[in-house]
Amino acid sequence: MSVDPKRDPREVALFRAVQELLEGGPELPAPAERSRLREAAGVTQAVLARALETSTQTVKNWEAGRSDPRPPRRDPYLALLQGWAKKYPAFTPAPAPVSRTQPPPAADSPAPAPVPAPAPEPASAPAGARPRPSKARPASAPKRPAARKTAATKTSTAALDARFANGPLAVVEADTTGGLLAYCVDGLVLDVPARTLPDLVEWTLTEARLGAARLDSWGRDADPVLALTPAALEYFGLPAELSEDEQAAGRLPGDHPVLEQLAGAQWQLTRRGFGPWARIYRPAQGGRRSCVQLCVPSWRALDTRSWGDAAGLPPAELARTLGLYARRVMTPRGSTAVTGLELMTALHPPTRASEPDAEGRRHSVHNPGSLGKEPVDPAPCEAIDGHPVLADLPRFHVRGPAVSYPSSCNISGALTWCAAD
Repeated sequence: MSVDPKRDPREVALFRAVQELLEGGPELPAPAERSRLREAAGVTQAVLARALETSTQTVKNWEAGRSDPRPPRRDPYLALLQGWAKKYPAFTPAPAPVSRTQPPPAADSPAPAPVPAPAPEPASAPAGARPRPSKARPASAPKRPAARKTAATKTSTAALDARFANGPLAVVEADTTGGLLAYCVDGLVLDVPARTLPDLVEWTLTEARLGAARLDSWGRDADPVLALTPAALEYFGLPAELSEDEQAAGRLPGDHPVLEQLAGAQWQLTRRGFGPWARIYRPAQGGRRSCVQLCVPSWRALDTRSWGDAAGLPPAELARTLGLYARRVMTPRGSTAVTGLELMTALHPPTRASEPDAEGRRHSVHNPGSLGKEPVDPAPCEAIDGHPVLADLPRFHVRGPAVSYPSSCNISGALTWCAAD
């Protein structure tokens, strides 16, 4: 399959991927066999990672079955495993000899039922003694149905969460070998086969299994969030820091080459543009959203007043911190004020389905008690001094802790949710 070099680079990359699928090739051994062969050869995961110019965590993922090696490391890794397999073949135990004294039972004949042992005869009671009732109780049957029900419940829950098996977010970092790694919230590290920012968005929505389930039946699932480190920004051709003019505008200029790449791949940006918290999306089709949110800590996405020095954390630690906040509050969506509004919307969506009409159809109607489209007054404990909801208070009244919004519930103190850990 010949590829015209004058075509778009992204199209050339897709043609190469299709050509690799057409060519096929030998399959890799099972993950357990990969680990067995390496241990049989006496090679550590760190040594293997250095030989293949990758990270130790990536080798762990290969041997755990969480990911498979990709070119250019796949063929050398496969050749290494094949060489080890010849030197250290798997041990196959010999079949147990069949006794000739007793023929094997026929396959069609049912197994004979076990004969219960005869109950021992009770000893004769001495004369004049009253027979005492037996305190023995019949053995209770094991609660097999309950165990099966629990297992079924866990299985169904796991099936529901399989779409977001790798957590709500990831921190993308460029490694020293020229590849990309995605650090997830629970220590998992994924190889990212992306060359451009549109490739990263496609991979996130189709393979990464990132995101979070909805908090209300009328709500929507949370979009995946990717935090880009300065090395990842440089990898994609983005500036590590915004200039003064870009900081004042809060976004990159519209003629930036990376934004042109996104537009060429039919991706759109919200009216806020490509700033510290950028949303990249395509119009929903069939009720299915296609949206990824980017967080750029080096562009001051994580305000130091709320997040402290989180922007300077290593990728794995930053993923843990953001993941802990996502678990206790929700996936960060912007500033803590924006995240608070998103949380209230996720818990109580502005619309819901109506009751069926005469033709049996449902319509989108306002959800009572939600934020909706009209402004909503805050609770008195949340209102600042001088707000109309506090008009009944004396002019110079000072609210004490009993009537003010407690700091322990203020989600603007983001890192206070992580202090316990």
